[in-house]
Amino acid sequence: MEKVNVTQKVVAKYEEGHLKLYLDGAWIGEVIETNQGLQHTMNAGFSFEEDQIFQMQNESWNEVKSFIEDSWH
Repeated sequence: MEKVNVTQKVVAKYEEGHLKLYLDGAWIGEVIETNQGLQHTMNAGFSFEEDQIFQMQNESWNEVKSFIEDSWH
């Protein structure tokens, strides 16, 4: 797996007291301010490290574990 920095592509929207994070229109996580500071919750495949957001991506097609079979014959 390759870790790709997607910070510049992420859009943040303040909703219901949380800063919700989106990538290409899909929700990827949120940031919540608590008494202990900022808490980050990220979807699987994403991480928040050193004020940057990363997405884990396959490095090669050999690592793909599933596919969609073409049923249009």
